[in-house]
Amino acid sequence: MSNSAKQKTNLQASDISLREPVIAEGEWKIVGWDHNPPEPFEGFGGTVGLGQDVVRLGDGTWLVVFHAGYWHCSAATPMVVPPQTIEKWKQAGYPADHVAPQGGRILSMRSCDEGRTWSRPSTLLVTRWDVSPVGMNCLEDGTLLLFVNQQASWYGLDAAPAGHLQVNTRIGVIRSTDDGQTWSEINWLKAPRSFYQRAYAQAVRRPDGVLLYPTYTADCFAGVLHGAVHCSDDDGCSWHLLAELARDDGEDLDEPSLTVLPDGRIMLMTRLDAAVFYSDDGGQTWRFSHHAPFAPFKAHRTTVLSDGTVVCWMTSRNILRVSWSADGGVTWKTDDDGLAFPLADRYGYPGGCVLPDGSILVVYYDTCGHQCRTNVWALRFDISKDRSQAVRFPAPIDTKPSTTAPSAGDHELDVDAMN
Repeated sequence: MSNSAKQKTNLQASDISLREPVIAEGEWKIVGWDHNPPEPFEGFGGTVGLGQDVVRLGDGTWLVVFHAGYWHCSAATPMVVPPQTIEKWKQAGYPADHVAPQGGRILSMRSCDEGRTWSRPSTLLVTRWDVSPVGMNCLEDGTLLLFVNQQASWYGLDAAPAGHLQVNTRIGVIRSTDDGQTWSEINWLKAPRSFYQRAYAQAVRRPDGVLLYPTYTADCFAGVLHGAVHCSDDDGCSWHLLAELARDDGEDLDEPSLTVLPDGRIMLMTRLDAAVFYSDDGGQTWRFSHHAPFAPFKAHRTTVLSDGTVVCWMTSRNILRVSWSADGGVTWKTDDDGLAFPLADRYGYPGGCVLPDGSILVVYYDTCGHQCRTNVWALRFDISKDRSQAVRFPAPIDTKPSTTAPSAGDHELDVDAMN
């Protein structure tokens, strides 16, 4: 496949095969190193996920996208990294001798029967450098937006070596108007800072129709992380920078998400301390409000239900959890231990979407305690009508639970912390 994103995926209805998921008490494994794996490609080492999302298409098909590579960060090889950093990674399982000329890539798969069976994974996007999905939206007219992260093959340095991508990481978006059969070229978002721009979020739509997308940026390798908000008034065809954010306390503004509240305000949440900010002017200016009770709080998704309830599903304390708020994120429903409710005993880094019945479909990552052989799982849940509990749906097929379902790892790495 060429480096261009404008290409046919060649997936037809006849390609949907009866590949039943592995079940584990309401969860189901949809793709993994040992289950419905991608076709081998040069550089694939068994890692799937740590970048996955799902949307429901207009005909009811569930479309999942995910990253496939060889480790947590599947940069194209050879990499330029300080020796001491490589040694640290090797202690965590990094395969230093692995050969991956283009790094990892983005694959997709589909279910036409609400998760009972899935197609084989097919390549959606491969570029010169490692590329992974960080968020996907299906707009009201069916247009798909896929936000992608391109990772350079140098790390631990403040400037790019000759012949390499000149920024450490960049964020772009591709569009599809035919249910993901073909995709546009990558439109790279302008970075307000010179070293890198990253993201893990979905776009949101303001009441006036403008789309907003949050990122985080840095000036140098060890620099403080700042936030940015990009906007589009043409359904994602073009983007410009709307705002930059910096925390008054000097802490990082990392992996922000946006939520448009029923009263028109916009809420921003950021890891690791679950700091909550609000904007009263469409995302142009922001004020810090408080901390949600989720720390340590990593990748997350949010949505607003029909009655205004804000739901947040997240990686918190190294497993997948959920919480919800009836007052625009000021207070949050928690379990008896004061933490967000467990959804699954797996690491998470979730994607997800709201289904027509108001339930939420989640896809998420499970490393089994290491980085090289991984899985993507799915589950579906709802918040009870009295908003007192999260209710997980049964798995969509009638089979025995997996007796070998691995537990969550307690030492997963984050690309921002691998220095």
